[in-house]
Amino acid sequence: MNAGASATNSASRQRYLNPIPKLDSPLTHALWGLTNPWLSYTGGKALHDHVDDLTPDVWERDMAGRRVLIVGSGPSLDAVDDAFFAGFDAVIHINFAIRRAQAQNANYFFTTDLGPVGELLDTIGGETFVGLGQERCIYAPIFLDQWHMVKPAGRALFTFLRYDSAVWTTQTGSIGPIRLPYTLRYAPRQPDWSCFDLPRRGRALPILCHSSALTAILFAAMNGARDIGLIGCDFSTGRAKSAQSSQADPQGQIFFAAAQEFRKMAAALARSNVTVTNHSWTI
Repeated sequence: MNAGASATNSASRQRYLNPIPKLDSPLTHALWGLTNPWLSYTGGKALHDHVDDLTPDVWERDMAGRRVLIVGSGPSLDAVDDAFFAGFDAVIHINFAIRRAQAQNANYFFTTDLGPVGELLDTIGGETFVGLGQERCIYAPIFLDQWHMVKPAGRALFTFLRYDSAVWTTQTGSIGPIRLPYTLRYAPRQPDWSCFDLPRRGRALPILCHSSALTAILFAAMNGARDIGLIGCDFSTGRAKSAQSSQADPQGQIFFAAAQEFRKMAAALARSNVTVTNHSWTI
């Protein structure tokens, strides 16, 4: 990347986002631990007030009764070609997977975390998001304090989804091999899949831990998709070459937990006649 492009992309991040705190020292960890209870609570309340019940008509047109593909950045993404994407009507790209968008599909960007958004702004600028349009760029914050990190221009890039309910949780941290309570965090409540009913069409839903792909599945199902496929959702530590990132690969246990959660979710959605298939595991 040349110097001019780098400067332009750095300006792109500055236009849309406030600085994302770096927890790279004991002091920054301590400061974050002290401030996160207040920032997550006020961020959650601001998000709740920001999100109304209006849903763009394009969501129903793209997804109701159609085949929808959720695209993660796992290694199986490199094992499929354009013909695989053509078998779906709408494609929801998770974070860095937006680099695999195909012209023939109704393309969406979906995230629950600002970290990848910041890197994408640095590398491809805001044009990709602007080109997709606000209605097809979806941000469902799992970290409610991140509300404060998005500038007004950044909020205009996305259609926000919000948690259906939130609770106080204990965030843990590590001192060597020992995990200890770290801070209180106001966070989306996780669902009980044994008694789960698919919410009505809207902008409030369970925002799930472990992987943005899980929340994207619910988003598609709420908007009428009856056949939902996944690719690049290997729930492993690998990343597809076509969706590379400078971010460290996620810890394996996060995605192993996502695999178990996915199975419970798929069974719950089957009760609502929604078929969910992870093609990532069969390639």
